[in-house]
Amino acid sequence: MKRLLALLLAVCMIGTLVACSSDKKEEQKEPKANEYIMSDNVKEETVIDGVMTDILNDDPILKRTTPSWIETCVLYEVNIRQYTEEGTFAAFEKHLDRLKETGINTLWLMPIHPISKTKRKGTLGSYYSVTDYKDVNPEFGTLDDFKHLMTTAHKKGFKVILDWVANHTGWDNAWITEHKDWYKTNKNGDIVSPYDWTDTAQLNYYNYEMRAEMIKCMQYWVEEMGVDGFRCDHASGVSMSFWNAAVYKLKSINSEILMLAEAGGNTVMTQYAFDACYNDTLYGQSKSVINGVAVSSIQQGMKPSDLYVEGSFPMNYLDNHDKNSYEGTIVENYGKTYEPLLAMSFLAPGMPMIYSSNEEGYDHMIEFFEKDTIQWDDKPKYAPLMAALSKVKTENAALNSTNRDFKVLTKDEDYLFSFSRNKDNNTVIYVANLYDKALSNAAVDLGVENAKCVLHYDGETLDTKETTMSNSDFAKMSYKPYEFYILTVDAE
Repeated sequence: MKRLLALLLAVCMIGTLVACSSDKKEEQKEPKANEYIMSDNVKEETVIDGVMTDILNDDPILKRTTPSWIETCVLYEVNIRQYTEEGTFAAFEKHLDRLKETGINTLWLMPIHPISKTKRKGTLGSYYSVTDYKDVNPEFGTLDDFKHLMTTAHKKGFKVILDWVANHTGWDNAWITEHKDWYKTNKNGDIVSPYDWTDTAQLNYYNYEMRAEMIKCMQYWVEEMGVDGFRCDHASGVSMSFWNAAVYKLKSINSEILMLAEAGGNTVMTQYAFDACYNDTLYGQSKSVINGVAVSSIQQGMKPSDLYVEGSFPMNYLDNHDKNSYEGTIVENYGKTYEPLLAMSFLAPGMPMIYSSNEEGYDHMIEFFEKDTIQWDDKPKYAPLMAALSKVKTENAALNSTNRDFKVLTKDEDYLFSFSRNKDNNTVIYVANLYDKALSNAAVDLGVENAKCVLHYDGETLDTKETTMSNSDFAKMSYKPYEFYILTVDAE
């Protein structure tokens, strides 16, 4: 039985390659079929917990599908610990109405699980050092508090996804003592840490029983708590056959889940398991604009067709918890380029993501292992722009997350950048000066005679009053530094 199953695994396993992670860490090779530890009662021609075996082609759950709600997803990463002075689910819940007004419709909660004390870094430790996959960090509240947040968020129209850490656990996790064989060990038999993450212990994905339990833990949050998907930490460090099997099990419960991989865009991960990957290329190119980069390089970060299978897409971001804590704030990284680049992240193929405090324009690198509460103003600086961009994103089919249409309108320009997106007779056009100096007599051919300007930023002031503009208006246009226009066209 085991020998036959091993053969099926070797022939039929989906996703036999592992893509490079978003931070270019060393990749983990896919385990060989005969190295799995298998139970004797595993059934053939099905999906077992943790391992993909032979799947019938007519199995509907195995088909790649994209839930309709993901097409208009505006994602927001929530740092519960730092969001409020209390650092609790209940305290964060009070911000839901404000976020809804900003146009956010999907919440990504950084890991909410208890944090290990053994080998802890800093005073509070890393969210990514998990003690118990089926419980919540008592600093954040109780499971009932989490349920209340979920219920309230859903009633207000939000989707909620959890940050899932499958590559490693904390040293206080019960698995350490109860199932040492679930972990990687060195030649001396000691459990090892991945990379320099010494506060964590590396899991062993050659072990079938560990895979099965990990999937059961994920199923718990979907089935019992109603979460709408997962952002998967260091996804490329985990076997693709595991992710494929996990998603099969999860979609058996809720076919409408969102799966986001912390990994650079690639066809292997998006073949079945993941809807989206990190657009690291666009992030890196966006950071270079502050130094006066030619816009031709930015275009490369907006072409996902060769990196993603049909139905999947990139997640466009300018900041996240890692970038903020270790690479600088949005003020340091972008300065006055933030407004036009933020607009670009909403309009580029894929879905946009905003990190906690970005709407504030917070010029502070938030501590990772210590308490470091975000200081909020009554009127966050970028909230009006984010609300306007969210409205454009959700009301125009051309900006659907899975739509790949992308056409550059400017030619041989160093700083003026314009592109259009089209779907179902709906067109959205972006025109921006990404230079710190004014431009004059700059030409763009919109490709249409007339368009409706729905958002204009002149480098200082935001204007969302709808006005009609013609192609001739852009024949010899003058632009202030970082000025941009967003226009829409609906063909009759």
